[in-house]
Amino acid sequence: MKILNSNKWLASITCIMVLIIVLSGCKREEFTETTTGDVNITEYLQKDAGQFSTLSKVLQITGSDNSLGGYGTYTLFAPTNDAFAKYLTEVGKTSIDQIGVEELKDLVRFHLVRDTITTDKFTDGKLRTNTMYGQSILTGAQNINGVTTLTINRQATLLKGNIRTGNGIIHVIDRVLKPSKLTLAQAIEQNPNYSVFTQALKETGFYDSLNVLPINAPDTNKRFQTVLAESNAVLASAGFSSYAALKAKYSKTGNPKLINDSLHLFMAYHILPGLKYLPDVFNASSHVTLAPLDVITTKLVNQQILVNDDTFDGKYEPGAQINRAGSDITTANGVLHDMAAHYAIKVRFPIPVYWEVTEQPEFKRLTGIYRVTNKNSPSYSTGDLQDIKWQTGSVSYRVAPEARQFYVYNNDYLFIAALRTAATANSWIEFKTPLLVKGRYKVWVCFIRRGGGKGVSVMFNGEPLSRVLNLTESLPAQVLVGNRWTYPAGTTPESLEALGKKMVFGGPSVPFYNNPAQTIEYYRDSYGLLAGSIDVQKTDRHTLRLQAVADASGDIQIDMIHFIPENMDQLYPKFNPDGSVIQKPQ
Repeated sequence: MKILNSNKWLASITCIMVLIIVLSGCKREEFTETTTGDVNITEYLQKDAGQFSTLSKVLQITGSDNSLGGYGTYTLFAPTNDAFAKYLTEVGKTSIDQIGVEELKDLVRFHLVRDTITTDKFTDGKLRTNTMYGQSILTGAQNINGVTTLTINRQATLLKGNIRTGNGIIHVIDRVLKPSKLTLAQAIEQNPNYSVFTQALKETGFYDSLNVLPINAPDTNKRFQTVLAESNAVLASAGFSSYAALKAKYSKTGNPKLINDSLHLFMAYHILPGLKYLPDVFNASSHVTLAPLDVITTKLVNQQILVNDDTFDGKYEPGAQINRAGSDITTANGVLHDMAAHYAIKVRFPIPVYWEVTEQPEFKRLTGIYRVTNKNSPSYSTGDLQDIKWQTGSVSYRVAPEARQFYVYNNDYLFIAALRTAATANSWIEFKTPLLVKGRYKVWVCFIRRGGGKGVSVMFNGEPLSRVLNLTESLPAQVLVGNRWTYPAGTTPESLEALGKKMVFGGPSVPFYNNPAQTIEYYRDSYGLLAGSIDVQKTDRHTLRLQAVADASGDIQIDMIHFIPENMDQLYPKFNPDGSVIQKPQ
């Protein structure tokens, strides 16, 4: 991307470009050498030969010791000598020298991340940055006899973490990690519990498309996919004890390879484009599938991840649970999840989409900046972001400082340097929306009041919405009642909504920025404005543009954009600076 106004940033980027070749898809990353006077990973391992002599030898054989002895920001999962001894027994070797150099290089790449990740960033799921091999590392916790330990990729246990060196962090593990060599199709087929699902994949033609390694994928946008597989037991409980029974139920044409055949669509409905680990699944309210115009909805309820758990027309439709223990299986070309219950295509109705505009892939890759208090990205020029475009000038990603909390979700926002009609200013910014299911929605633009955007027209697929927004308007000041800052007299959530305004944040424990002993549910300079209603004709991603129609100096700070079906509650849920989501009180 093009980075402006930061010589230090450019210098760092130059060093990093000399150091590595960036991953593309599942392409493996090569090491190059630079030097530094700091104590480094290579030296640390060499000094502790009692634990790491085998790993040091592997690094020497592969040439990786040079890279890890130089400049960089790495996280290394370091297997002990005992871990390598177990690995050699597993692969039928007596010495590391009996393993090919290329295989050892792959092994090193899979244990190395070009990022500094401490254990407090380990979650029940994938690490924020892929390994240099191109696959993700999964972390979790297990409790055995009352002792809780951290697990790495479900293959190893963390023995010691957060060993800091001059060029990164070392985590000591008790097993050698092994990358997945199987494709999605192969991983499903080798499990006898998926024999019916495997046959259905073959009969519909999806087996072949799921059996392609990323490097051989004809469409670079479809290198990785995610499958929600149903076991024989799950299918049998739904009345399908064999493939013949499944075909009899769903194949209306008799030819499952036809794209309009119902069995073909049933299988397509279990395949999601892209890599979707469990946090990715439940952190989004809906996901597009390979079935045209059909999405699945997902939610997390009491630690259960549910597919298509919805209420439509006042009727509750129980969802199908994902088996968490059997999911998040990394393969060479995607992720495999195990369904604990059967689900099929159903008619989709509009669902709310609460979109945080800062969830852009380019921002998420900003290590040490994304959602880190008081951090800003470099300035971006138009063309630098794949899903946001603008006329001229710059935008950037920002997180508020701790001493000056803004009441925006995750405390971060999109900073637009200017949006006005002056010839020297940017007059529009355009977003690619998340997936919207066909239907009618109200659109809310949530922002921090600044000096820019006195008159902003919102356009959906080129058509202007009914209201012109004034992003410079301040609401009546909040008042202190007891220890809580709240709505001024005569102002209520309902009266604001009638004016096309709403508070987007406001749970029971949102601290007031300059007095943590006080809480706040109303703030005059951070709220949402109703732009109008849209009619989504097709379930898809669409274009939303903010167009300046009146001048005002100053910048614009955008937090979220809500697309809420017209017949649903427009005021809840609420989204707080600490990342929590508050549902409507019952």
